[in-house]
Amino acid sequence: MTVLRNASRPSPAKTRNSAPASARRAIPSQLWHRRSLSALLTLCSACAYATEGGGNSYPMGVETNYNGVMLSDGAHWFAYYAHYSATHSRNAAGVDNPQLARFRIESDVIAPRLSYVWPGLTLFGARVETRVVQAIASVDLDAAVARRGMPSLERGGYRLGLADMAFTPIILGWNWSTYHHTIGIDTHLKTGSYDVRERGNTGRNYAQAAVFYAFTWFPAPGFDINAKFRYAINGKNKATNYQSGDEATIEFSGGYRINPGLAIGLNGYVYRQTSDDRQNGVAVNNGNRGRVNALGPYISYNLTPRLALVAKVQSEFSARNRPQGTRVWLQARIPF
Repeated sequence: MTVLRNASRPSPAKTRNSAPASARRAIPSQLWHRRSLSALLTLCSACAYATEGGGNSYPMGVETNYNGVMLSDGAHWFAYYAHYSATHSRNAAGVDNPQLARFRIESDVIAPRLSYVWPGLTLFGARVETRVVQAIASVDLDAAVARRGMPSLERGGYRLGLADMAFTPIILGWNWSTYHHTIGIDTHLKTGSYDVRERGNTGRNYAQAAVFYAFTWFPAPGFDINAKFRYAINGKNKATNYQSGDEATIEFSGGYRINPGLAIGLNGYVYRQTSDDRQNGVAVNNGNRGRVNALGPYISYNLTPRLALVAKVQSEFSARNRPQGTRVWLQARIPF
């Protein structure tokens, strides 16, 4: 999803063995896995943003529900829609950036995902899954830079294009009685639309590699607790000589199944940048480390055993060096 952050230097723009019967009863159609995209914008020479442009290759908040449960054998289709909007751009102190006279950003993403669980294949007692996602994203930025004694400087733009492809070559999953967990390697490839001359891009012009661990726990009938821990390392954008810092993300949810078809709960994420942004080998804006938290409700419904829907809202708070807004997700598992 699209986000922005503050930096002190300008840079060109860029932008799951099947589960036991008890688990199958408790789990809707595991529609909730990942990924889509991110977009990235640079506002102006007075206030640039980072991880470069304040964006993230990984769409935070996408994988909050049943993220530790391995799917059944074979192919599975998923569809994702996400909308992000923000009217606050927070600086390192957590207040609105005084360099901006006006700020608003809107992003929309549509992303199909194909997951394939390899029949009969096990490794270390785990089943094996591969995933690929290719998203299309739009980014609409309306911003103005404050100038003392002069009219504000308009800086905005709109971009529609392909996002960087997300490819997860291997996920290992273990489905136990009430505890399920997965571990995997996740990559985002440098395939999205990018033009160094544009203020907004849907690709980031660098690759990302990450490792993750996720679990789903059913502590009592009807209840579930889920979390995914992810650590990512970013490559360098050679067009701008900018390298975004490492990123740690925790996505989570807790829910209650009202009946076999309907579940409600809370979901959210915690994001921390753990190393400095660097451009030309020098730390940007005292490292320009971003952080944000998000929390909100979700509702899921199984239309059939293989067709399930989920809607999620994630309201951000305590942002630093990035925008603070709201994400809305609509996710679906579609019969193959």
